[in-house]
Amino acid sequence: MATDRFYIWGILNCTPDSFSDGDPTAAAEDFVRRGLELVADGADVLDVGGASSRAGAAPVTVEEELARVLPVIGALRSRCGVPISIDSYRPEIVDRALAAGANIANDIHGLRDGGAMAEVVARHGARVVAMHWRPEALRTGDILEDIQKLWGQSIAIARAAGIGPERVILDPGFGEGFHKPLEQNLRILQHLPQLSSAFPDCAVLFALSRKSFLGTVAGEPHPKNRDCLGAAATYGAYRDGLRHFRVHNVSLTRKILRLGEAVHGAR
Repeated sequence: MATDRFYIWGILNCTPDSFSDGDPTAAAEDFVRRGLELVADGADVLDVGGASSRAGAAPVTVEEELARVLPVIGALRSRCGVPISIDSYRPEIVDRALAAGANIANDIHGLRDGGAMAEVVARHGARVVAMHWRPEALRTGDILEDIQKLWGQSIAIARAAGIGPERVILDPGFGEGFHKPLEQNLRILQHLPQLSSAFPDCAVLFALSRKSFLGTVAGEPHPKNRDCLGAAATYGAYRDGLRHFRVHNVSLTRKILRLGEAVHGAR
């Protein structure tokens, strides 16, 4: 799936408690406005989520998650033409979101839920992001081997449901919130070409925007101040051949990737 074209996924957290941009006072119209701002900044995809995946986040009912995302997706679908991704591991949320106008399912569980998510994605003819995730940290073995193993399982599940690998986008699942300590996150960064080349028919989503391990490395405790660190990592990932980037700061990322195009090849 090699291409010089890059795709920026703007993060739109419709939640009061996301780790870097939660807003307990925001209403649906505020999130719609923010989504349109991301598109104006150059987002190629909007990734809409209604429940925080950070460690210790309060659980959200299906009804509350739907109430957060459906009005936003519906309004954005009528006002902009970019693809919309629904960031949820719940098949019932994804089903309703795709029916409301979303185009992509972003599943942190990587389709490994017994087949329900794959069935929903296949029925809607959508694409899917399959993230590497374990319910607890990998204590033994190599993280790169484990990512490839679970990615292979996700692709097999997708294929069995009638979803070809060209519709699967793989995500290594950066972050301590996904049970990866600092050394594992750095090892993934060091071996991105190895990971992506193992599945040449699938794109890989680079999603480490504002992650806490970046702050650990650079001594930056404030998530919003980590955008420059994420931009530096994004430039490296672009050089390594990745073309999909999920970020909070779309404008900065676009500038960094334009530099990457100028130095390493045009679209």
